[in-house]
Amino acid sequence: MIPFKPYGYSKEEMASAVEAMSHPYFFSGLIRRELEDFFCQKTGRRYALAVKEFITPLLEVLDYIGIGKGSKVVLSPLSYFKHFSPYLRIAGYEPTYADVERWFLNLDVKRMPQVLTEDMKVLIVNNSLGIPADWDAIMKLIKDRILIEDSRETIFTEYKGKPAGSFGYISLLGFSDSSIITGHGGIILTDDKLLYHRLRENVELMDDITSALILSQTKHLDEKLKIRSELAGLYSQLLINIEGLKPQFHPKYVSKMCWSYFCIHLGKRYADNARELIRELLADDGIEVREYPISQDIIEGRKISYLHIAHEVGTRALLLPIHEDITDEDVYFVCERLKEHVVQVGAGSIDH
Repeated sequence: MIPFKPYGYSKEEMASAVEAMSHPYFFSGLIRRELEDFFCQKTGRRYALAVKEFITPLLEVLDYIGIGKGSKVVLSPLSYFKHFSPYLRIAGYEPTYADVERWFLNLDVKRMPQVLTEDMKVLIVNNSLGIPADWDAIMKLIKDRILIEDSRETIFTEYKGKPAGSFGYISLLGFSDSSIITGHGGIILTDDKLLYHRLRENVELMDDITSALILSQTKHLDEKLKIRSELAGLYSQLLINIEGLKPQFHPKYVSKMCWSYFCIHLGKRYADNARELIRELLADDGIEVREYPISQDIIEGRKISYLHIAHEVGTRALLLPIHEDITDEDVYFVCERLKEHVVQVGAGSIDH
């Protein structure tokens, strides 16, 4: 079995969690604050909060900056993490989707003006699959609008030398079962002292046990980055010449890449159910892959015509396993089986 996510925590990481259960750390917040300091140093931000989830903090931020109920909030229809849209709608805001780039799944700056109006005060800009958005181009568009940087998928990547987490009025960095730092919850970053104190009082902060597990993983961050970069390079080398399939790459403005995910895109020649068929065939081989979530407007049952790129990539993007517990031999096996199944599905001859 080649799992999509790492096998689990190391003995060193588990020992750090046990230590967090004893004096003087037990429910003290000491380790959480150490984790927050680490991310302040990494990103150059003044304040960091380690939180259990992002929904409540996001709504607190919108209330703090005075965004009235019924106001439109621009965001991407795609997200690997929990999508904000349902919660914004419940809270009385109006989510407004802008289309995405085909290969990077970030908001497409060229298409954003068609949804931006003068009354839109907030943009939630995503960095997807470890690839930052084109921040220089976005900054020219936002004018006096509030920018929220959603980097839950893009921790430790750099845009022209600036780290993810350093761009928004607030920035969100996330942990998941498959990201380079394995865990739950995430980090909120800001330079606004008053907002920081309000969030600290009103949201549920990360416990010291989870903080310890996450902080202990940062000690081996450079090693993790190197391993994943080498695996990504091998994937690219083995998949680049497969007809009808495009392996993930990144734009030139990415000065440092963190491969929390490795995505492949199926071409238009494949039927809409091709991704699911390929996933099932790989599962039969003992290879666990994941489908990138479909566009949120489709989930809501109101397919929006101008989001055609999001609709396409949301049914054709497949995530391959990339983490420290797989080997080069595993990658060769994944690519060998993937190539065979892509040809099978493309030809319409499937024995499954």
